[in-house]
Amino acid sequence: MQLAGHSGVGSNMTPLSETLPGGTEADAATRVRAFFALIPDSAVRERLLALAREIARRSRGRVVSAEHLHLTLAFLGDVSLARVPDLRAIGDRLPHVAATLAFDTLGAWRASGVAWIAPSHVPDEITALHAALNTALRAAGFAIEDRPFRPHVTLARRCVQPPPRGPTAPIVWNVGVLSLVGSELRPDGPRYTTLAQWPLTPAR
Repeated sequence: MQLAGHSGVGSNMTPLSETLPGGTEADAATRVRAFFALIPDSAVRERLLALAREIARRSRGRVVSAEHLHLTLAFLGDVSLARVPDLRAIGDRLPHVAATLAFDTLGAWRASGVAWIAPSHVPDEITALHAALNTALRAAGFAIEDRPFRPHVTLARRCVQPPPRGPTAPIVWNVGVLSLVGSELRPDGPRYTTLAQWPLTPAR
């Protein structure tokens, strides 16, 4: 099954995986595990991956692969494929304003063994994008997580000795793309598929 390409500003889609999301064959035909995210460009991805490998080595954890490095804005869980056009329409209406994030803080959720990097300051553009997205999703009847927005990129999982929270040399990310992503859960890890993308441009 192929998903139709988005005909708006997100028409130039870059697949993160050639595998379309789903669980069983029947589930794959009707549902997708979806989320909105910011995906780093190749240069930022390489810097994040190098740090992730170092953190995983030091914490005796499992590194997050390059294709899975992202910043989640809204996680939707399993969504009917029939509603993917609604999600694309929501993406069309969001403020498509670029921003710069400086990831300068390392930390971990010790109970789950997850190590992450986060910005100590979140630009207004990212806060506004997150707020507009969540408001639109709720208004359209989508169930989303109700928790404070703490933007971060997961670096490693299953850390035996998670890193303490503290400053690190900043990784500067000029955010230029918003993505709607589908995820297929597999024994060897999730496989991602880009369902739509929207370029973000600097505010005038």
